Amino acid sequence: MRADVVIVGGGPAGCLAGGILAKRGFDVVVVEEHGEAGNPACCAGIVGVGGFKELGIKPGSWVLGKLRRAVIYPPSNEPVELTREKIEAFVINRAEFDRFLAREAARAGATFLLKNRCVDVKIGRDSVVKIRGTHAGEINARLVIGADGPSSIVARKAGLIKSERYLKCAQIEVIAEARADAAEVYLGRSFAPGFFGWLVQAGDVCRVGLGATEGNPIQLLHSFFKKHPVISKKVEKVRTFDICAGLIPEAFSRKFHANGVLLVGDAAGHVKPLTGGGIYLGLSCAKFAAEAAARGLEAESNGKTLRIYDQMVRERFGREFELGVRARRIFELMSDEDLNTILGALRKDNVRKLVLEKFDFDHHGGLIRALTTELPGLLRELGVKRVMKYMRGLIKVK
Repeated sequence: MRADVVIVGGGPAGCLAGGILAKRGFDVVVVEEHGEAGNPACCAGIVGVGGFKELGIKPGSWVLGKLRRAVIYPPSNEPVELTREKIEAFVINRAEFDRFLAREAARAGATFLLKNRCVDVKIGRDSVVKIRGTHAGEINARLVIGADGPSSIVARKAGLIKSERYLKCAQIEVIAEARADAAEVYLGRSFAPGFFGWLVQAGDVCRVGLGATEGNPIQLLHSFFKKHPVISKKVEKVRTFDICAGLIPEAFSRKFHANGVLLVGDAAGHVKPLTGGGIYLGLSCAKFAAEAAARGLEAESNGKTLRIYDQMVRERFGREFELGVRARRIFELMSDEDLNTILGALRKDNVRKLVLEKFDFDHHGGLIRALTTELPGLLRELGVKRVMKYMRGLIKVK
């Protein structure tokens, strides 16, 4: 087979990029290892309202819930509630959302090769994608887009992975006591070292999950919903024992392009550093990738033209990535005692007001910058000795 573009991975970013390029008249082939787009999908499925508006995506039947508030449980388990009494985010059915984008791409003219796994990629002037499955063989492509997740074979074959730094996550669906309009966040090093746990209602079930920088995420999750003093009382019934688990790469851990190759979504490390969310960022960068790809294919000069993609991503999100990664590094070092102190500041009127004014679900940089105005007071509360151990988290991320 031959194609202008081969996209490895039929997730949201791959499907959106494929649909845009197909509409531009290019011959697009999407290689997806599963029998349909969206399966399996291991994701909390929370996407900001503003992000969808920005992307021009209208909410569909795949929206399961609408969130107006966050309830944060520090290690002390004394909750802090934040709300502006408006819809901030949607809880979505990821499988249905992925299939919606896949159908849109197919209608635009993209060809989907389902139940086919990419097993090798040879990068060159005309790249070769080797697949195994129902259409086993090779596809020659003018351009390859890697949308194949955190363990991307395209990224590895193109030499685009700079570091192997991941969050390990796990999630399970349960019947639980939860407010339909609230996302609950749980902090504590004993069950989610370096990250957090969550509980959110999604239709007639609730999703309970967590991420961690160390340990076995499935074991940590079992302990979390069975032993945590708050969560264990809320979970009434485990709906399925089919716990899903996955990896989230750190932002800036991959290069975005090479000659004849672009990466999008998790394959490119397009995730929010503070929350690990990747749907909005992945889709936004997929639009940039499609634009750069179209220019390169039309000019028949992929090497130079594809650099535009890197420029577009960094101009739009570079500062956001940098601030988020630096904040995450500090967070990962924090003890439970210090987390209690920092989150206790949210009970102060001035800090609470600042957070509610500056918070943007899809863009965290503005809030991080604003909170630096309160940094001196927070540092005084922590004390000099405790602050010093976090200083290395302030080293500029490159």
